[in-house]
Amino acid sequence: MTKSVINGVVKGLFPLNEDFFLFEKQINNGVDAFLNAFFINFSTYKDALIKSQRELVENLSVPIIPISPTICILPLIGTVDTFRTNVMEEKVLQEIGKLRIQTLILDLSGIAEMDNEVIDHLLKIIDGSSMMECRTVITGLRAEVVRKMIHLGFRFGKDTETFGSLQQALNKHISYLELDIKSNF
Repeated sequence: MTKSVINGVVKGLFPLNEDFFLFEKQINNGVDAFLNAFFINFSTYKDALIKSQRELVENLSVPIIPISPTICILPLIGTVDTFRTNVMEEKVLQEIGKLRIQTLILDLSGIAEMDNEVIDHLLKIIDGSSMMECRTVITGLRAEVVRKMIHLGFRFGKDTETFGSLQQALNKHISYLELDIKSNF
């Protein structure tokens, strides 16, 4: 019926009167309601998709890899900024509690540069790990980062070990793990 009314008006068969304008208003209101609902639903969907992708990226940017029931490695690659250190803090402390990690090997060999704020946040993560009875092992510190830490007066706690490479840390901690396994049998 509406199609025939519109066609009739277009062809000049029906006069442009109050009924026509009322009908036009109803159509406009319906189109407006549809567009509002569509864009609100699309926006909600898009926001949820972006949130899930952000969570995926956050998890991938802080990969905690178990190598034994008590030892995990956190290899960091690329740029580390304050956003990433906040994600790292949350995930590291959560995973220490969840997995009962006793030793966390933090490999920084893939990090070329860190600013002062990131270094400070990293030290706080190490302190938090220590409070949760988790020893932190730092590997792969670059000379530029070490120089910055020295000039800023940063020091690692007594529970923190450092090694030049991930391989050196793994050799030591896997040999401890093997000794521990042998002594339990």
